Amino acid sequence: MGFLRDWFDRQTQKGPTEVEEMPNPLLGWRLQHFVCIPAEQGWLKHYFQFLDKEGRREEFIVFYTDTIGGYSYERTAHRRQPEESYALLSERGPWSMSISFLIDLGKRLPANTQSPSNHHATGVHIERRPAPPPQDPEPLQGQSTSHPSPAAHDFIVGEHVVYPKHGVGKIMAVEQQEIAGNQVELFVIHFKTNKMTLRIPTANLGKVGLRKLSDEL
Repeated sequence: MGFLRDWFDRQTQKGPTEVEEMPNPLLGWRLQHFVCIPAEQGWLKHYFQFLDKEGRREEFIVFYTDTIGGYSYERTAHRRQPEESYALLSERGPWSMSISFLIDLGKRLPANTQSPSNHHATGVHIERRPAPPPQDPEPLQGQSTSHPSPAAHDFIVGEHVVYPKHGVGKIMAVEQQEIAGNQVELFVIHFKTNKMTLRIPTANLGKVGLRKLSDEL
């Protein structure tokens, strides 16, 4: 345990300032133990024990899940003496910088200070985060697509259409643009005779009277 404490003290020998401790109180606490719990049931765990400035024991368990590309961060659990159970921390709350600090610290610490065998952290379990529903990738603003997304029309890229105000044009592409804070789907229509290109919201095709040229023949 001594060599780890010495190592940690060397990293913080100048001491954190109060401003630095505000977003990350761990900078002002003393690290007592670090234990790497080998992967079990798909989980790798890093256990940290600190003493805060009041001498209370603060414990953290950082969970990593086994993926095809290696271990990926999942969640962080915490308990403070004399609490018996751990609670999950939010990465978007006041613990966000502390969690990032623990992740980085776990990568740099040299070795276990206690044996991982029969360590109490082996018996701490969490549920996996629910997988997000599959979503189609959204094109970047102004990026053209080779085909329109589903909409209340049957126009396709490459066909000729008739726009009453400008005559015959050709649908060149479909774009997604942000207008007034909303994502709007647009047809890019080029009118060769007038040497003009217009962008028309697909939701307004009926209002402007856009028709297929094939229907006019």
